[in-house]
Amino acid sequence: MTRISRRLLGATWTLAVLAWLAGCSALSPYSHMTKLDLTLNATDQLNLDINGRPSPVVVRLFELKHPVAFENTDFFSLYQSPKESLSADLVASEEHELLPGQTLSLKLSIDPESRFVGILAAYRDLDQAQWRRVQAIRIGERVTANLYLDQAGIHNGVPPVAQAGERP
Repeated sequence: MTRISRRLLGATWTLAVLAWLAGCSALSPYSHMTKLDLTLNATDQLNLDINGRPSPVVVRLFELKHPVAFENTDFFSLYQSPKESLSADLVASEEHELLPGQTLSLKLSIDPESRFVGILAAYRDLDQAQWRRVQAIRIGERVTANLYLDQAGIHNGVPPVAQAGERP
């Protein structure tokens, strides 16, 4: 075998192995899973008590087939009996505690039946806080969501930066 033939055979073999490896990753079940990279940023003014002191909140995440029941059900029904309140729309749920000033980064694998994630935060003053939010999911894709929680509720994006001497 000549030197050129060996190099050609080596290059062909290398390309074949690379193509095979690329095919394996494309066929991997993990490459088609739906993911949610959710970051929850709590400000220092989270869930103020009657004396103006920040307090933790319980955050519940609900994987949903449809968001309508979640959007139209009162807080206490969702918090105390989510399975009954969300009935056939609830796929899965989990709970976290978020402290003032804390950042919680979650990398979630979403169930194939889920199309939305409902976020509920147990604020002390429910009437004055936006205590729920819905995040749409794109099937088979990785979705990134950055939310921040302050005294007024759950917001999309990152917390605004306070000027010197100001409270956010």
